Amino acid sequence: MIIAPTISGSDAEIGARVGAFLIDMVIAIAVAVVVSSISSRLGNIALIAYIVTRDALPFLDGQSLGKKVLKIRAITEDGASLSGNWNAGVIRNVAMWIPFFPLVELIVLLTGKGKPNENRRLGDQWAKTKVIVAP
Repeated sequence: MIIAPTISGSDAEIGARVGAFLIDMVIAIAVAVVVSSISSRLGNIALIAYIVTRDALPFLDGQSLGKKVLKIRAITEDGASLSGNWNAGVIRNVAMWIPFFPLVELIVLLTGKGKPNENRRLGDQWAKTKVIVAP
């Protein structure tokens, strides 16, 4: 059994989370455009694969590229890295493919101040994750 080290930090600000999401979308679209020059189907697969698995990619140490740039990190509620944790990584990000759900997630973040799940969108609650300032 592998025991992942725990990571602690304060909750990430909403602006940093939205910024990281936007950076990730630009990167995903750029990759999809480049890969689409080989095959449009492969480009679509690359786009979806990055968006859904971005926080669990081991070679990025459990941070998406957008999160790395803005120095935030998604972790489990217990403080473990999402690196290689495909289950939590996919659960927290698959909601972003439901039509209009990114807007719902933003509303949840903006209206959660002072509530038990403050700074946690629905994807985080379902996957039992949170986003913190990276140490």
